[in-house]
Amino acid sequence: MNIKLKINDVKNHKCEYDITGEISVQNVSAIMAEFAKKLPDCTDLTINLRKTDGFDTAAFQLFYSIKNSFVRDKKQLKVTCELSDETTALLSHCGINNLAEVLSIPTAA
Repeated sequence: MNIKLKINDVKNHKCEYDITGEISVQNVSAIMAEFAKKLPDCTDLTINLRKTDGFDTAAFQLFYSIKNSFVRDKKQLKVTCELSDETTALLSHCGINNLAEVLSIPTAA
């Protein structure tokens, strides 16, 4: 797993992260640590998950938590992803039929 801060526009409070590789319970804490450095000051966040190889329920819980905090604080969040059939099936068994729909909801301006 690799997480890269692609854009950090301090003046406009924008952050964009690209995450590649497998996101799982083994590395969720590393993602949380990286996000903890920038997210408190970020009001417009984009997370690109299009190049991930795997995604488990621990990763989903992390991103769902981020989404909930951004919605609560009226911040902007966009998550882009293309998941494998296996990951889509796993999340579907958890009652999540469309991860992009769940995570990429527009927040109030």
